[in-house]
Amino acid sequence: MKKIFLVLLLTANSIFSQTQYRLNVNAINLPLDNKGILAYVNIPDPNPIIGGLGGKYGGHVFLFSGGFLLAGYANDTLWANGVAPSSLINDYLPGTVSNDPSDPKNIIYVVKNTDSDFGQSWQDWINAVSLGADFYDGNNDGVYNPTDLNGNNIWDTSEDKPAIIGDEMTWCVYNDEVPANQRNFTTVTPKGIEIQQTVAAYATAQAPLGNTIFIRYRLINTGTVISKLDSVIFAMYADPDLGVAWDDLIGCDTLLNSGFIYNNGSDDEYGSTPPAFFMKYLQGPVSYIPGETFIDINSNGLFDNGIDTPLDTAYNLKGNLFNTQSYPGAKNLNISASILMRGGDPDLNDPSNQSDVYNYLHGLTRIGNIIDPCYFTIGSVNGGVNCAEVNPYLWFSGDPVANVGWINNSEGDLRNIISSGRFTLEANKPIDIWVGYIVGQGTSALNSVTVTRNYVQNAQTYFNNNFTNGTVSDVDDFSIVTEYNLSQNYPNPFNPSTKISWQSPVAGHQTLKVYDVLGNEVATLVNEFRNAGSYEIEFNASTLSSGIYFYRLSDGSFIQTKKMILIK
Repeated sequence: MKKIFLVLLLTANSIFSQTQYRLNVNAINLPLDNKGILAYVNIPDPNPIIGGLGGKYGGHVFLFSGGFLLAGYANDTLWANGVAPSSLINDYLPGTVSNDPSDPKNIIYVVKNTDSDFGQSWQDWINAVSLGADFYDGNNDGVYNPTDLNGNNIWDTSEDKPAIIGDEMTWCVYNDEVPANQRNFTTVTPKGIEIQQTVAAYATAQAPLGNTIFIRYRLINTGTVISKLDSVIFAMYADPDLGVAWDDLIGCDTLLNSGFIYNNGSDDEYGSTPPAFFMKYLQGPVSYIPGETFIDINSNGLFDNGIDTPLDTAYNLKGNLFNTQSYPGAKNLNISASILMRGGDPDLNDPSNQSDVYNYLHGLTRIGNIIDPCYFTIGSVNGGVNCAEVNPYLWFSGDPVANVGWINNSEGDLRNIISSGRFTLEANKPIDIWVGYIVGQGTSALNSVTVTRNYVQNAQTYFNNNFTNGTVSDVDDFSIVTEYNLSQNYPNPFNPSTKISWQSPVAGHQTLKVYDVLGNEVATLVNEFRNAGSYEIEFNASTLSSGIYFYRLSDGSFIQTKKMILIK
């Protein structure tokens, strides 16, 4: 990577106080700081090939800088802020709202699975908890106290511990109290927003876990400025550099809920096999939408539990130590827009005010124009696809491997924004957003896209299966469900019991019901949220008469029915 930019200087004191850290336990090497900056942090690299800045894969840079953008309305006034270093947007300070940014507690907290039970990192987590971090409350007293209660020097489930995710995890909190006169957008004042950031990785060479960084942004409107922020949009922000900076292309994959960066040939640093880099929404923000996620019986625009009728349910996976939260009447938002920015083009330059940001987050140009895929000069619509039918807000949504659809055909030093919105940020009602940074390398530039797509699918499966309450799968025994399947019951015919098994590649609300030949429902075997995976259940038909019955699995848009025979 050969890019001249302002360099963040690292002092001996900042190393000591851990305001910066390099997460380097698998194939991705990602430096970060305690203000939300990813990659653009100048920390000495233990295996340097090129400098200290940047997120690296295979020793070379794949990401120059990363972060996020937020925008919305406060009492009809548009605001925007974020952490987007390459665009000179740095609106967050270490710590919680109204806290001194220089407080020594405002550091990056690091916990590892290899840390000693009740050791120093577990004790340091006391300060993290005081700032809002999660913890496992083994003795259910509501207080984090990492003490070996039974004196056996081993953690037991009745004892407290940090809420560690992965094999190594960092946690910090930062807030948007940078004064307006010190911001790029000087008319935007702080909104009392805190973000608790978790970055986790697994120490394995096995893909996809070895090629994935998991990032959780917990957005909190503290209510110190305003009780509700409306029409909020969150976006992943990246200035990627796959090796050299000037040969990158972007795309988005709506089926994978992702944006991605790739090359279409050799790179001066990676050679003939440059990697692809996907940024994926693993769990989008929760949003209540009248008429779409619930029927608004009392017509007040809000979901009122017990009054309104839910049409959908959103979920919040908090990690393997915690139960999954459900939100009837809401849904988790998917990717809503994806755009690129590049210098030298007035319509695509870095944003200069909050309106520019809000336009970008809606999939528009900087000044608010809708792109026409039929005439956009840095892309083309290929493979017989009707350009007039291409979604203009999801830039370059085609498949570059097959060369079908809307394809970015102009390489450059690009920046990418991948949005998910709109939602409401109410006071003291956190919104958790999980994203994944996933990198893969194949036998060629375009084969890297294919390889990484597979990693992305599998990373979502792992997230669905393991970031919820239950036993975390051993990464060495990591198995992946890649498709729906409803198996034939066994035995069949049966009397009076039989077993039914099925598998689902995604988490969701599943129902498994049994019907007679007239279509009457005679049994409900499953009616609940389940994670992706394989399942089996026993059906006892001792109260039913001999005959033909049907069992039906419903999981989102997937529905399948099979026949079974009861003989008594």
